[in-house]
Amino acid sequence: MIKYYLLLIICFSSNAYAQVGIGVLAPQQDLHIAGANSEIRIEALNATNESLNAGGSNLYNVLVDSDGNFRLNPQSRLLSSDSNIPIPVSVQSGEFSELNSGALYQRNFTLEKRALVIINYYIPVEFLSFDGTSNVNDGRVKIAQNYFHLGDGTSEDTSTSYGISSSTYSNFTCDTATGFVYNSQSILVSLEAGLHSIHMKGAVFGGGRDVGASFTSVFNDGDRIDITAIYL
Repeated sequence: MIKYYLLLIICFSSNAYAQVGIGVLAPQQDLHIAGANSEIRIEALNATNESLNAGGSNLYNVLVDSDGNFRLNPQSRLLSSDSNIPIPVSVQSGEFSELNSGALYQRNFTLEKRALVIINYYIPVEFLSFDGTSNVNDGRVKIAQNYFHLGDGTSEDTSTSYGISSSTYSNFTCDTATGFVYNSQSILVSLEAGLHSIHMKGAVFGGGRDVGASFTSVFNDGDRIDITAIYL
């Protein structure tokens, strides 16, 4: 009887660690599925049980986590597309037309996981006299610039500027020219999962050495920013 139980234990142990083959007599791995068109169905990932599976004829990427669990990848999509300057923001140059900058807006967004993020923006700019009451007619070149810092939803990291876009303007012996010029840019950046923020800035710089060269750039409310996540 003891020999019989010992034989059962040996047989059970051998079977417990044997390689399993489906459609193959001699499996080459712990689980070997043969066939040129073989597929695996995990019903926990189907359109009924998994909210990230939108069904239809679409195919979705399957990921594996640090524990070896399978799950669907969040769908790449447009996270937001908004105007963020409800009231025009004026930024004045320094006394002798030196560089000066100001905050325009903050835009928050959340990533479900690590992603490549595409950020597109455009901002209309109007160039006016220093007091903002008249058109520019001194003939000096003026520069209006937009860029942004990334942040954690509250504070910004000012060590790196992204999406720098500039426009130049000059006018002479004419005070009737009106209208906007546009700063626009598109960048691609890799970010980890979590809450992120875009801190948009406006900056001005002029080409004069006297107080009269100072001016104002008005960053207007016809702006737009699109944020798209391509999940990795």
